[in-house]
Amino acid sequence: MTRIASVFLIALLLQARTIAQTPAPLVVGIDHIPVVVANLEKAQADFRRMGFSIKPGRPHADGIRNAHVKFSDGTEIELITAPAAVDELTTEYRAKIKNGDGPVYFGLYAPNRTAVAAKLRIGGFAVEDEDNSILAFPSGSPLHPLFFGGRNKSPTDKPEYFAHANSAVRLSALWARDDQELRKLFRALGMPFTPVHQCAPIGKSLSSAALPEGNVYLVPSVSANVVVARVEVRSLATLESVLKKNEVAIAKGMECDPDAIWISPKIAHGIWLEFVGPH
Repeated sequence: MTRIASVFLIALLLQARTIAQTPAPLVVGIDHIPVVVANLEKAQADFRRMGFSIKPGRPHADGIRNAHVKFSDGTEIELITAPAAVDELTTEYRAKIKNGDGPVYFGLYAPNRTAVAAKLRIGGFAVEDEDNSILAFPSGSPLHPLFFGGRNKSPTDKPEYFAHANSAVRLSALWARDDQELRKLFRALGMPFTPVHQCAPIGKSLSSAALPEGNVYLVPSVSANVVVARVEVRSLATLESVLKKNEVAIAKGMECDPDAIWISPKIAHGIWLEFVGPH
């Protein structure tokens, strides 16, 4: 073997060793966003007008009713309502409904829930593993709106649930309320935030964490736990055609992404929706 070949081989081995030693990201992207609504039938009708397919929910022992806007990667917007306050969860939902529709929580995708829980407990965070399915935080904690999930790919999913007329394919970002405890947690999980100039309707001076499958933006000076969800579509022209046909009002022309299409919380039940083309 020549000296040049030997040097090249050593470089490849060192590169492979570096890759092997680089830990996989603990947080990969968005999981799902529960949107609490007063009238589930009206919410479903409005999301259908926006071109989404709806997967029916299932009965819950505490009276909760839900419906799903699902995507094939496991991300989703969950429409959910509670007719009565009978436990801690339904009490939170009823309190939200009194103040209007909108998200109460937001979920991030953590494929290795055990590793995330261990990392957080070492960092002193009081995290709870609920039903061996999601990691959540106690009521009263500033971290309570956040949870970590493994994305719900159910055996009852059917291809038609992912066949959205507006060509939507996934959730790729969310905007959440800025909080120092939240930043501390994200740093513990290797999610550094950097200042960015964003043109969302809720403000321009934000912080962003780039994840392998999306982004999380932190928004200062807002009261809602979640204010925006980004929906990626195959075709903005298809989306706009559906919205025009169904007479859904839109906003366009934001300075940093003039092609993006926005739908206001008045139509989307308490959350801004930003639609973008493939990223």
